[in-house]
Amino acid sequence: MSSDNIILSVRGLQKVYQSGRNRVHVLKGIDFDVTEGQIVALIGPSGVGKSTLLNIVGTLDRPTQGNLRIADTDVLEFDEPGLARFRNETIGFVFQFHHLLPEFTAIENVMMPGLIAGRSKAQLWQRAHGLLKEVGLEHRIEHRPGELSGGEMQRVAVARALMNNPRIVFADEPSGNLDISASKALHDLLWNLSRKHNRTFIIVTHNNELAREADKVLDIFDGRIKNEHMNQVI
Repeated sequence: MSSDNIILSVRGLQKVYQSGRNRVHVLKGIDFDVTEGQIVALIGPSGVGKSTLLNIVGTLDRPTQGNLRIADTDVLEFDEPGLARFRNETIGFVFQFHHLLPEFTAIENVMMPGLIAGRSKAQLWQRAHGLLKEVGLEHRIEHRPGELSGGEMQRVAVARALMNNPRIVFADEPSGNLDISASKALHDLLWNLSRKHNRTFIIVTHNNELAREADKVLDIFDGRIKNEHMNQVI
């Protein structure tokens, strides 16, 4: 893991939602950096702004104020089509609810980001097959989501997130709906992928074990980072 290659830089990030006369100040000035290859856990009680922060740094939402650079690119300068292209090429997502398309097979779901990018189906099939093999699902490539377990569906979602070889992957409670065994297997998979490919993962989690194993922990409270620390490497 590189010690000086910053893949994500956040400065003064604020988010205010306006509803009629009510203003909800969700993020109140967030600053942090993430080094390429790090696994970063965002923790804190429900409702403190973790998912809002993840959506903004993942370019799914825009901040009210602040600066955001991903892969040394000022993403806030993009128009919506440009941002969509950047997101497809540079960012991967894994959500708590896997969001797989039920009518498509596992391998078709994994291919989807590449199809959106306009790449050839033959090339995409080879890439998707390799990713499903890497996450331990080579034998399930033709199964649809309804034929897979919860843990298997999340592994497909991880493979899909990696389809376009993103620089950074954002995950929102990826093991939140899994039992203990499947959750541990998913955590091990994410860590192995990060180490093997020097892949950066930013993970919102309530799972204390996952947070303890992360390289860096950002503890969010009341729209601010209450505590930021590096975990000791053993």
